[in-house]
Amino acid sequence: MIPGIDNLSEPSENVAVPQHSNSSPIISALWALLIGATMAAVACGGITTADTRKPLRVVTTTSLLADLTQNVVGASTVVTAVIPPGADVHSFQTTPNHSIAISNAGLVVSNGGGLDDFLYPMIENALKDGAVHVVASQGLAGVSTRQDPHFWQNPANAVHYVRRIQEGLSTADPANAESYRDRADAYVQRLLDLDQEISQILSEVPPSRRHLVTYHDAFAHFGDRYGWRTSSLVANDAGGVTPIAITRLQERVRQEGIAAVFTEPQFRSKVIGLAARDTGVEVGTIYSDVLGGGGGAATYLDMMRLNARNLVGLLR
Repeated sequence: MIPGIDNLSEPSENVAVPQHSNSSPIISALWALLIGATMAAVACGGITTADTRKPLRVVTTTSLLADLTQNVVGASTVVTAVIPPGADVHSFQTTPNHSIAISNAGLVVSNGGGLDDFLYPMIENALKDGAVHVVASQGLAGVSTRQDPHFWQNPANAVHYVRRIQEGLSTADPANAESYRDRADAYVQRLLDLDQEISQILSEVPPSRRHLVTYHDAFAHFGDRYGWRTSSLVANDAGGVTPIAITRLQERVRQEGIAAVFTEPQFRSKVIGLAARDTGVEVGTIYSDVLGGGGGAATYLDMMRLNARNLVGLLR
């Protein structure tokens, strides 16, 4: 049995070779060579069938997950994010096209932890039989007391994500499991190097000034990893700002002499600008998700380095 051609019918022993009443020995020899070459091609698997393997299609819920997945799956596979770069995951609305994309995917990667759970009904309804759904943060909630789904702000948690993605890819496409493992190993080393690099960059900020104040509560895991205090105006679900929250934050900024507060581009709020102006501090930029394209936060690695440098630039 030869893979790829077992569904071909066996050649009949009574197959007739075209005969010509006046055929010469040379013509007969040519016919014999032609038939022999055709049978050899079949025997060597030279004929492909309609069930030729299709490329794996991968869909992620966020652009950050798409970036992590791309590093494991390789450049030849297109990874599509449901929520585009720069969009606010907390207010995103899906379309029928997203369901279509998921229905064509062999692997879907989501974050979990409450960040993108609103997409799960769509994923469950659209996911085709045999497709794999991986929740990248699964297993992290039990080792963290933080109610913050932005686990990736700690590179050690990003390593966990990559291994989960590797497992999902290997399940969906076992033929290429070794390649996925090799790419994951290489990328994990880059993440470990990144962790050391960030620690070195942040060491320029005096311990007394290591307090990260943001609009959106998305950096608790960053703070835990690097020994920073974190405060925010709104919860990690980006709910509305309350007057009490603004007052408390302003009081803390004044008491501790905080030099700067930070906000993400998708949450450019006048509220934090006014709060900063009233307390005489600067407003810096920090990123919780990758932006793609050619900017400074185009990839996870770039984003994390940029965040560290932005903090040092305004707080050292």
